[in-house]
Amino acid sequence: MNCLIIILSLFFTLSCSNDLEVINSIVASDTIPVLKIEEFYFEESENGKIKVTVKAPIVKRYETTKDTITLFPKGIEVFFYKEYPNVESMIKAKYAKHSQNKKQWEVKYNIVATNSKGDTLYTDLLYWDEKEHKVFSNKYSRIVTQDGTLIGRNGFESDENLSWWRVFNTQGVVNVKED
Repeated sequence: MNCLIIILSLFFTLSCSNDLEVINSIVASDTIPVLKIEEFYFEESENGKIKVTVKAPIVKRYETTKDTITLFPKGIEVFFYKEYPNVESMIKAKYAKHSQNKKQWEVKYNIVATNSKGDTLYTDLLYWDEKEHKVFSNKYSRIVTQDGTLIGRNGFESDENLSWWRVFNTQGVVNVKED
């Protein structure tokens, strides 16, 4: 009987060891969100007028000592207004990630973005550098404008309003107006 008790004690002691790395990985702040919101809706206004609305099925925020990361794992829709409710520009995607410290967005999968001129961008990867006020991608991108369609096989670069484009490894058809 004493032998059985000793064996069971050893078994429970060995099987219940607390490996500090395992415990830390389970409770690490970068694996468990500090905030989770379902059916997220946000409005930003200026002088009582709505300027931006953001919708997302799920938002998760993770905080570490290095950065605060906000994920939109099931997609995001952002609408910009000059005069609400008339949409001036917008962006929709299946996934987005924002780094607060770096002031950068990574947007992925089935991205559609439209600017104030009606130009529409289609791509699967987009970065927005808030500090540089620049939007870019190194992936296949298609830009449909009033004058034609541009294809950037190696992506594009633009200002954050998508008012001008620099397309890499270009192909497409553009109508040129004569003066």
